[in-house]
Amino acid sequence: MPSNPSKNSKPGERGRAIARIHIAKHELGMDDAEYRTLLKAQTQKDSCGKMSLAELFKVEHYLKTVMGWKPKRAKSLSGKRASPVSKGRPTDKLRALWIDMYKEGFIKDGSENALENWVKKMSVRLNDGHGIEKVDWLDTATCSRLIEQLKRWQYREIKKRRAKACQ
Repeated sequence: MPSNPSKNSKPGERGRAIARIHIAKHELGMDDAEYRTLLKAQTQKDSCGKMSLAELFKVEHYLKTVMGWKPKRAKSLSGKRASPVSKGRPTDKLRALWIDMYKEGFIKDGSENALENWVKKMSVRLNDGHGIEKVDWLDTATCSRLIEQLKRWQYREIKKRRAKACQ
């Protein structure tokens, strides 16, 4: 069982624990009577709202170990962010080109994080030795130069693919 949480727990931790318990209830297919019986047996309380954080953790631990519930990891926790919706800016063209290269298999990661890492690395030469960390922080001239670099990279990859296909 997890160690008892301190009184100085993170904000929102209690709400997240309650949410996880409710998700488990749903995924395990428990009806309300079963659910209330379980809560009462574990904590002598019939509602998560009446429980302390330690009691919530106790119920969550029971759901995992005894009932066999396995929480699913949210997709957003993978560390990859999707690109924002296009608004017709030069940075949108850079993102679109990046995504096209990903879909063509020229790059391994088409996420916004991967694009920002590439932009930071490539913008060092264009920005007096300092990489620009966010795509949205690019000025038009720097963004245009990065678009051209990306287009040249894409062209080289297309040439390599064609050369392999002709062999």
